[in-house]
Amino acid sequence: MAIKIGIANRKGGIGKSSTALALAAGLQNRGYKVLMVDTDPQCNTTKVYRAKIDGVATLYDIIFSGYKASDCVQHTNYGDIIASDKSLENSDTQVRPSPTMYKYIKKALKEVDNNYDYILFDTPAHVGILLGNVLMACQRIITPVTCDSFGIEGITDFYETIKEYQEDNEDLSILGLLIIKYKGRQNLTKDIEDNLLPDYAKSMQTKVFKTKIRESVKCQEAQTMRQSIYDYAPTCTTAIDYNKLIDEILDELKED
Repeated sequence: MAIKIGIANRKGGIGKSSTALALAAGLQNRGYKVLMVDTDPQCNTTKVYRAKIDGVATLYDIIFSGYKASDCVQHTNYGDIIASDKSLENSDTQVRPSPTMYKYIKKALKEVDNNYDYILFDTPAHVGILLGNVLMACQRIITPVTCDSFGIEGITDFYETIKEYQEDNEDLSILGLLIIKYKGRQNLTKDIEDNLLPDYAKSMQTKVFKTKIRESVKCQEAQTMRQSIYDYAPTCTTAIDYNKLIDEILDELKED
């Protein structure tokens, strides 16, 4: 059975897609079979994978037409992906309310569960039908944060959302808070890094990952070129940091 990990935070522009992409490519480089599920209607991860959107089955068809995952998986040079669709932007108002409305993705993935070691989810910032489906399908959540007041704003509110879904998904927990876009220890960020984030993590029954993802323009450049950070700039700080993060994640999952 695949380990399902969502990269989620209620903030936009916080590095969810970058983290999902780096984890997927890094795990594949180590020989693991990985499926990416892009649930963000902005389709950034779908674009990096060079996946098709028009004329093929996407996540939209899972949500609205009951398609199975095998109907929607695309095999690309970057890896396997279930593509997102811009039509999902209005999904909250289009989905007919029902007791199973947050279990569409979980149900669809059952038939491919044994085909992969990891299933990763890139998520939208908005808490709605799409993120709700991810929280019902996942076992673990990684929450990227930045060491500033904007970056940590809303973390506790997000945890309250997670607790609501834990009532129906007992396997769901936060694997850790991930410091991203790290610029080194500065006077303005020391208190957040040393005190606030550890306190938040403790209250959320999780931890702050030891690995910090340093800021690098190479990450954005790699996405623009539709390449993994490891292929585009394997020696840059971002690639090095994400590899260390994968080591940390694998060690943590072994302990579980």
